[in-house]
Amino acid sequence: TEDRAAVHAVAKLWSGMAAAAAAATAKFTGRYAIHPLLSGAAQVAVNSCAGRLKPSWTPTAEALLGRWGKLALCMPRYEEFLKKTNRKDLKRIHVFMNEDAQAKLGEFYLCCAFRLRPDDVEAAGQDAPRLLSLARQVATEEVEPFFQECRSFVADYNWELHEQLNGTTVWREVDDALFWHHSFEVAAPAAYRAYRAATLPPEGSWPARDDMPAIASAIEACEAAVAESGEARGLAEEVYQSFLEASAMPVKGSLRTALIDHGVIAGEVVYRGAGGAAIE
Repeated sequence: TEDRAAVHAVAKLWSGMAAAAAAATAKFTGRYAIHPLLSGAAQVAVNSCAGRLKPSWTPTAEALLGRWGKLALCMPRYEEFLKKTNRKDLKRIHVFMNEDAQAKLGEFYLCCAFRLRPDDVEAAGQDAPRLLSLARQVATEEVEPFFQECRSFVADYNWELHEQLNGTTVWREVDDALFWHHSFEVAAPAAYRAYRAATLPPEGSWPARDDMPAIASAIEACEAAVAESGEARGLAEEVYQSFLEASAMPVKGSLRTALIDHGVIAGEVVYRGAGGAAIE
C-alpha cells in the first residue's frame, strides 16, 4: 500500500542519515574525533524519536512566559514595594507592612489589573474602592498563584546541567550527530550508556574507524534494535526524552534569574547562560 511504501521510504532515508553521520564522523581528527559508531548510534536514537516524543514542560513554560510578558512592565513597582519593606516586617509567612510599603504593593497589583483585566479596570473608572477591590482580587486569583507556579517550575533548576548543555551547542556547528552524542552524554549519561550497550557490539570488537562497510553493518543492527518492535526501542526513547526534559534548563534558568532579580524569590544566580535570551 501507499502507507507502507511511505514508511519504508522514511526508514530508508533515516538509515542513510545514520550511516552518513557515521561516515562524516570518521573524517574528524583531534578534539572532534570519536568513533563513528557513537555518532551513528546517537543519530539512530534521534531518528527513531524525533517528531514522536515531546518535552513535557513546554506548555507550562509558554503559559508562564506569556503571563510574565504581560506583567513585566509592573515589576519595577514590585521592586519599589520591596524597598519600602524592612526585614523586620517579615514574620513567618505574613508580611506586616508599613503604610508606604502597602501603598507600593497596591500600585503593583493595580498595574497587574491593568495588564490582565483591562476591561474590568475600565469598568471601575475612578471608583477607588472598586479599583482597590479589583486589585486585591487580581492579587489573590492571578498574581500570587502565578508567582507560585513560577517558583514550582524553577524549583528543580540545575545550573551545572544548564552550563553543560550550553557547552554542547558548539558541536552543532561541527556536525549534528556529534551534537547529539555529546548532548546525550550530558543529559542522560546512564541511559545513554545502557542504550549503547544494547545496540552496539562490545567496544573491544568495534571495527576500525575507516572500515565503513563494517560500521554500516553495525549501524543497521542498531537501527533494527530501536525499530518499532525492537528490544532497545524503550532505551532510545528514554535517552531522547531525558534530553528533551533537560533542555528546559535554559528556560528555567532565565525565568529563575528574572524572579531573583526582581525580588520575587530569594536565591543566588550562579550561571546566567551564554548567548541565551534574558527575561526582563
